[in-house]
Formats: sequence, C-alpha cells, structure tokens
Amino acid sequence: MTGKKIVFSLITLLVAGLWSCTSDELWESPDNREGGAIDLNVGVASSPAGRIATRAGEPTFYAMQAGTQVRLKVDGIWKRISETDPVSQKTTCLTVAAAPGAKVNALSFTESELLFWDDYGTGDPDNAASRASGLKILGVAVDGKSAAPAIANDAAWENLAWNVVTDGTDVLSSDIIVSNNLTGYKFEQRNDDAARKMVFVHPLSKITVNLKAGQGYTLGSVGATTNKFEADPTVTLSTATTLAGIADPDNNYVLATGTVSIKNANATSDGTKSTVIAGTTSTTDNDITVIKQAVVYPGTQLGADDDAVIAVLNADGNIYYIKAKEIHDAITAKGGHTDFKTLAGYNYILNITVNKTGIRVTATVTDWETVNSDEVYPVINVNTQVGDAGGPVPAGFTSFAFWRSETIDAAYQHEATPVINNDGTTDWTSTTVLYWTSHSQHYHFRGIFPAGTTVTQNAASKQVVEVANAGYDDSAFPSNLIIGMPEFSGSDYMCDNDDHTPVDMRQEGICARTSAINMNFRYMMSQVEVNVTSSDPLDDDYVNLTYCEVDLLNVGTAGEIALSDRSAKVTTDGQTYAMSNVGTSSVHYHDAMIPQTLVNANSSNKVRFRITVYKDDTHTERDIYYADVAPIKVRATGSLTSAPVSAWESGVHYVYNLKITKTEIKTTATLTDWTTVEASEDVWF
Repeated sequence: MTGKKIVFSLITLLVAGLWSCTSDELWESPDNREGGAIDLNVGVASSPAGRIATRAGEPTFYAMQAGTQVRLKVDGIWKRISETDPVSQKTTCLTVAAAPGAKVNALSFTESELLFWDDYGTGDPDNAASRASGLKILGVAVDGKSAAPAIANDAAWENLAWNVVTDGTDVLSSDIIVSNNLTGYKFEQRNDDAARKMVFVHPLSKITVNLKAGQGYTLGSVGATTNKFEADPTVTLSTATTLAGIADPDNNYVLATGTVSIKNANATSDGTKSTVIAGTTSTTDNDITVIKQAVVYPGTQLGADDDAVIAVLNADGNIYYIKAKEIHDAITAKGGHTDFKTLAGYNYILNITVNKTGIRVTATVTDWETVNSDEVYPVINVNTQVGDAGGPVPAGFTSFAFWRSETIDAAYQHEATPVINNDGTTDWTSTTVLYWTSHSQHYHFRGIFPAGTTVTQNAASKQVVEVANAGYDDSAFPSNLIIGMPEFSGSDYMCDNDDHTPVDMRQEGICARTSAINMNFRYMMSQVEVNVTSSDPLDDDYVNLTYCEVDLLNVGTAGEIALSDRSAKVTTDGQTYAMSNVGTSSVHYHDAMIPQTLVNANSSNKVRFRITVYKDDTHTERDIYYADVAPIKVRATGSLTSAPVSAWESGVHYVYNLKITKTEIKTTATLTDWTTVEASEDVWF
C-alpha cells in the first residue's frame, strides 16, 4: 500500500444503558465484561455491571443525548516504532442525535479530532501480528454534557479522582460513564457495527426518589383538586433525625469520593462518608411528581436495618423520615447484594406519596351499666361496677363535634362534625381533612355530643359547656351530654416522638404520629334515681305513697363542664330542687344532676333528700321525711367493704331505694355507671 495513506475515522455509535425497568425494580447497566456499549457505532447497556443479562439474554441499550462530548484513548502496537510501547492517541468527538427509536448514536469528529488507521501501522507488512491483535479503545463521558471529564495524564485513565455532587445542584454531572470493551478492534471489522460498538457503563450507583404530592398539599386556586408542593421539596440522604433534618457528621452513610478507573470500568470509594442532597432532575404529571436523584459510590450501605433512616424529606416545611424497609425489600427480591450496599450500575428507586398526617378518630359509647344492690337497713347502701357493658349508644348518636386546641386551656376550635355509622365506626368523608401543621405539633382533641352543644368561655377564660339539673331523658341535653378526650393509662403519657424532647401528653397534647389516637367518650352528668317504697299495706307502719314528692335540699342546680379536663363545677348551689316524677307514678324519680360534692361548698348544710307524703290530693295534711345523702355507702361489686359517697361523679348512675314507714326511713340504693369504650383509628403519614 505504498504511497497511499489509509484513512479511517473512528465513527462511533454511543449506547448508554437504558434504565427502563418498572418503578419497583432496581435499574441496571452492564460493564465491559458482558460486551455492553460504547462503540464505533455507540450506546449504553442495562444489565447489571459484571453480571450476565437474563431478561432477553443480552443487554439492552439507550442512546446518549446528542451533543455529548466523548473523550477517547486509542492504543495500538506498531513494531516499527516499538514492540512493547503502544502508539497512544487521544481525541474527543460529539454524539450525533439518534434516529427515533434508535438505541445507538453516531459520533462526529472535526478534522483535527480524526484518528487514522495508518498511524498504527495498519498497512505495514511487518506489523501483521499487531494488526491482527487490533486496537484497544477507552472512552469516558457524562451523558448530556458538552465537556467530557478532563484526563490530566495517562495514569488518570486508570485512577481518575472523582467526587459526586453533594449539594443537589446539577447532580447528574457526576454520573460518569466509561467504556473499555474494545480490546481488539481490527481494521477488517471497520464496517461491522457489532464489532465496532463501544459499550459505556455506569461505574457508580444512583438513588432516585419519586415524590408525589398527596393529601394536604393543595397548591392552587380555591377549590383546586390537584395536589402539588408549594416549593421544591428537599431530600437529604442522611441518617439525621433532628426536626430540621440537620446532618449528623458522625452518622453519615453516603460514599461520595474516590477514584474511577476507565481502564477497568469500575469505581473505588476512599471510605469518606458525606451528607448528600438529592437534586431535582425532572417532574411529571404537571409537576405533581418531583424526581430527585443522587449519584453515590458503590458500597454505600442503604441502612443497616429496616428501621434505619436513609433520608430526610422537607415538603413545604413538613419533615418526614424515610426509612430503609421498602428499599431493603426490593434489594432482597433482586438479589446479588451484600448487607444492602449499593452496586455499580444500579439505580435504587423510592416511590413516595407524601401525605400530610390527617387527624382522624372514631367514637363509640356504651349505655349506662346498671348493677342492683342488696337491700341493707337502715342506711342507703350502694353497689357499683365500673367497666364496659357493651350496651347501645345514646339515642340519636349519629355524629359528634370534633374540637382541637394547641394548649390545654386555650380556645378550642370546632373543626369538623364526623358522622357515626350504624356499625359504630366514624365516617369522615364529608368533612374537611385536618392535618398536623408540623412534625412536632401537639394538639388537644375533644369530641362533644350532642354535636350542636354550645361551648362558652367562663370568667376564668376557660371554655366550658354550661349545664343545669333536668329530668332524665336519654335523648335530650344534658342527660346525653358526652365529651371525649384522649386518656392515658399507667406511665403511657409521654410522647414517643424521637424528633423532640418527650413531653407529658396529658398537659402538652398529642404530637404528630402514625399510631392510633384513642379518644374515650364519657357521660358528663350524674344520674340520680329514687324509688320510694313502704311496707305492706296491712302492716301498722304502712305509709300511703299515692301523693308523694321528693326534693333535694342544699344542692347545686347549675354548673359547667370544662373542655380542658372534663371537670364539673357548680355555679349555682345551696338550692332546693324538686326531682322529676317518672310518668304518672308518685314513687319514681329520675334526674340528670350536676356532678358535685354532697356537702355544699358555700354552706355547712348537707345535701339531703326530703320526702313529702300528703294524705290526699288536697295537699293539706302531710308528713315529711329526711335522709342525708353523704352517709350513703358505696360497695363496689366484689368488694366486702363499704364507704360513704362524698360526691356525685360524672358518668355514674345512683339509684336510691327509699323505704318509708311510720317510724323510720329504711333505705337501700344501687350505683350504676355509664361505661366507656375506647375507639381508635390508625392516623397515617
């Protein structure tokens, strides 16, 4: 081939491994050992680095972005120059836009970038053996970048210092891709597309977080139904657990610095761990979904256990902690990993719908529980049992008013009126969803039935429900007044949120959580029921009770129930109260009474029963009998001892059996209790 220069430009098709698996899979790209992709033609491959592709039996490819600069190093032996040292030439070129649907690019060279076959002794008869062994070609690029990574010297092709982006800006600029698959590219193969294909692989790992705005994120005009974030969310790859998402340098886990070997198509971390902010790379669905990505070194451990925090998310000021469980499940299903550490060429995807934590409760209430006492003379003796009876809910209990406040004594706000279903569950679908304003927000919750009950502010600036004694009617206020609030047993009253110093939830309120919120509803009034009897009509001490009246003396007749703690306070006391006759009977009385002590707060007079028995309907002749209420003893069910009742308590039904004779009052009594059923529903995050 004397006198003729053989010219062959390295026209390559760039195949960059197409990461196109489903969202719950780990996206992959292959390395040079599997014959994957930067070529002359060129593109990028998608089977795992260093592993055999198994889906279609061979790697798939995607084309690089047009205009990506590729840096090449082409080596070949020309014995006439040196039998051991290769002719080594470097050049750059740009990718050409691939045809629609094509998975490879062509490369374009300027005249100064062209390399020629005869520069490697292709036409030299004495160089036949070297010509047969072909050329070795290395390549490096960053997809979409017009400037390829700078290579300072030959050593850098084996050991290139490379730091990934940690501040969230232009994160994909650190997604370096390399090719070393062409180790024997021969002159005779110059028209063979398969033989001259360079395969580029990803020696690093990628983490992708797909964030979708869910409930509570309603950016837009009034009435808009599209959920969007107001501002670009921040995703910090860190084990930080402080409220502000501040990184803890001692607990960072992302490997962000090290070296990349283009020659070996791999990357090696130097062990330095950093906090990394994932950058926004794109959005979808009219900006509903924000895609955050970060490039990390292989060997980055994505949480030592399922509960480990691997990222902190700040979405419009709301802080969420992303734990490792879901990505661990995906890694386990994929296989091939050790201790949940990232592998080269894998993209680890987290799909997250971000919902503000909705505040939800359910409510059920059981009916009064009645326990009858044994008859004991001459005192009024009371048996009681406190507990759940599983009876029906109050008449008309089809909804309740839901109130909340940030502090226990501050103004409570009526937020919603959820509906009670027939099965006792709570239906919130027709109410406005309520959300915690921040991850450390504490709220006090109250439920009030009847739903239309008026709440007022008393002289001490506390919110109260005003009540007054009234004939008992289970379908009317105040007999059916019930107020619900969270209750805590034992020492289970300190909030368990690790984001802030634990506080007493009885005083500070319940903080944002995904666990169940239990709100117990209790009756607020006392029931006082009186049954008046006498001896047999044939007995000498028999009293005719046809015309009988029962009054309470020195009793409180008006009061208020505080929303802060459901405590009762008498505001009008020392009164005479005529008890309410039940039906047409003169011997049965039943009232809803304000809970109160049985020794009047402003008087030494004790609360007393006064039973007036008239001789006939003219009410001209009468006998009057008295019985102090305070000495009445209470004997709880199963107990062998009795103790005086010093007060009427909320939710307790007192039944007094007063036996009137001409010589004495013989009395018995029963104490019954409204029962409370805890009702809860999981509140999610």
